[in-house]
Amino acid sequence: MAHIVLLALVAAVFPTLIACVAIMISRPEPRRLLLAFYAGGLVVSVAAGIVVLNAFTKGDSVVGNSSSSPNPGTSIVTGLLALVLGWLMVSDRGRALLNRWRRRHPRRREKKEGPSWAERRLDQANAAVAFAVGAAINLPGPFYVLALGEIASGDYGRSAELGLILLFNAIMFVLIEVPLVGYLLRPERTAEKVGELASWLNRNGLRVMGAMVALVGLGLVVQGIAAAV
Repeated sequence: MAHIVLLALVAAVFPTLIACVAIMISRPEPRRLLLAFYAGGLVVSVAAGIVVLNAFTKGDSVVGNSSSSPNPGTSIVTGLLALVLGWLMVSDRGRALLNRWRRRHPRRREKKEGPSWAERRLDQANAAVAFAVGAAINLPGPFYVLALGEIASGDYGRSAELGLILLFNAIMFVLIEVPLVGYLLRPERTAEKVGELASWLNRNGLRVMGAMVALVGLGLVVQGIAAAV
């Protein structure tokens, strides 16, 4: 379960999400927008999680693991890859290598600077649009899928599986849950802090996520070694 919580914390480091929150807080009637955005993301994320989990549990294996225990080789190799990726994201040398690779392989979308698709849609959004954007940007990502694999390969009952999905999502959406509660209590102070957090994540989000990815990788390596013993 600790590994599932760690994956949820990694998934929570989502700069686009807090940027969207900052935009909505600056709009008239931000409470409606925040609630609609949160509802859209939560409904789609939980529903998709249940669907993916059911797809995992129908088979005999989950991401290379048996339904009862992790495959040592898969866990170790995946963990080592995560450690390398974490190093690339955190270290100055690793980031330099990533930047060099990006310069050699430019993509068209990197030529345009500015707000993301979600941020542009929310700039003049109503509650319905906020719900749709929240749903669109919160489809299951790689860390959520890994967590669902952990749940599927664990010895959990159906109610416990649903509880873990809800727990994962509660942690993953912390960047909107805390501002939402804060806005209800202290709207001006919350808007200021959300703006500061959005700026900080834009500068440091990659390193924070890299550190957490490395922790996940270390956990996978330890899990694989323990399963092999």
